[in-house]
Amino acid sequence: MFDEYLSTVPATPIEYLLEIEHASFPVHVRDPEVIQAIAVLTALGCVEAEISPPLDLRRSFGEYECAVVKKITPEGITELALEYG
Repeated sequence: MFDEYLSTVPATPIEYLLEIEHASFPVHVRDPEVIQAIAVLTALGCVEAEISPPLDLRRSFGEYECAVVKKITPEGITELALEYG
């Protein structure tokens, strides 16, 4: 089940985090723009995710095949609370 929690492409990574807040994990994604948001959230420590092939910032995000978000971390929950209350 890919892109199971994606009604539209999020404008920001935090919007994607809000969109998957109540998801059944893992969440599988193939959209390059969403994979980019997941990469940012992973770098910030907001989610635990795997990106395939492994993240290499020299690549275009269009070259990534999929991402699997395993969970939202405590840092991600804190960011959601700060942003949306």
